[in-house]
Amino acid sequence: MRVISCASYYGTGSSAITDYVSEFDGVFSLTNEEFRFLHDPDGIDDLAFHLLENHNRHNAGHALKRYKRLVDFYDGNIFGRKYAPFFHDRWKEISYRYIDELTDFKFNGWWMYDLYDRGSWFYFRKRIANKLLHKTIWRNRPDRVLNTMKNEVTYCAAPTEERFVSLTKDYIKELLNEASGGARTVMVDQIVPPSNLPRYTRYFDDIKVVVVDRDPRDLYLLEKVEWKDGVIPHDDVETFVKWYRYTRQHRKKEIFDGRTALFVRFEDLLYRYDAETERLRDFLDLDDAAHVAPRTLLIPERSKRNTRKWLEYPEYAADIAYIEKQIPEHLYDYSSVEVI
Repeated sequence: MRVISCASYYGTGSSAITDYVSEFDGVFSLTNEEFRFLHDPDGIDDLAFHLLENHNRHNAGHALKRYKRLVDFYDGNIFGRKYAPFFHDRWKEISYRYIDELTDFKFNGWWMYDLYDRGSWFYFRKRIANKLLHKTIWRNRPDRVLNTMKNEVTYCAAPTEERFVSLTKDYIKELLNEASGGARTVMVDQIVPPSNLPRYTRYFDDIKVVVVDRDPRDLYLLEKVEWKDGVIPHDDVETFVKWYRYTRQHRKKEIFDGRTALFVRFEDLLYRYDAETERLRDFLDLDDAAHVAPRTLLIPERSKRNTRKWLEYPEYAADIAYIEKQIPEHLYDYSSVEVI
């Protein structure tokens, strides 16, 4: 299986890659749904840290329980289906089996974080009986602890790195095979982040990652005036610039080698469509003859409406001037393209 993925920084246009690749015959696309279970907090990368790099008697097994909780969340519920429909309602089944394969053994037991994970009210409610006992009949037994979670299960796991990577590869393959019906090429959005790529690409036999960024001036105005999602800071331009630098600082050392990872400007997909999509096809090893539905999902003329937004909102000229002065290296150069 060949996996194609896009990665971005929120709102930077990576869906254009999903749209373009989905126009090809022989590509199974999981749509623009983001599958972030590798790199989300409590995801597989956290498992790798706690099971391999910082293994200890509590954190390792507890990381498996945290991943299991993330699996449950991503499965969805009656109020909203998330991953379950994409994997034919087998997301949880396949994920639970992966957790079991990583687990060496289990026993009935608990520790403080089993209480903490359920919230402070649960923690103090469970511990109050212990405190009362220490003030009365256990006053001379300070080390005794009341077992208030007799049904809690503790996981124990200490895989080798080779085993962990192998099991994770098999897990991802099984998920994508289930979703795609065994397709040769699968397009999956955001399965890896734009940073620290070698840490994540090791879980794939064949993966190509396209990292997409866009002009900060457009990103700022889209969030401030149109999206208003609250994910990107936009109340003041100074904080926005700090955030933009902060989220891209990894690129000072990140290597987009053109073999596994390719860096793309969103604007190039629109204003240099022919040249940039040819570069994409070469990188992704896509046959031009298989491009059976060109410009039906990625439509440059339509997407151009979301560029050069500062022309629509001249009242923010001072903010745009500040961005241009502070982070000129991130601006898109329109001087050499046709913008009509």
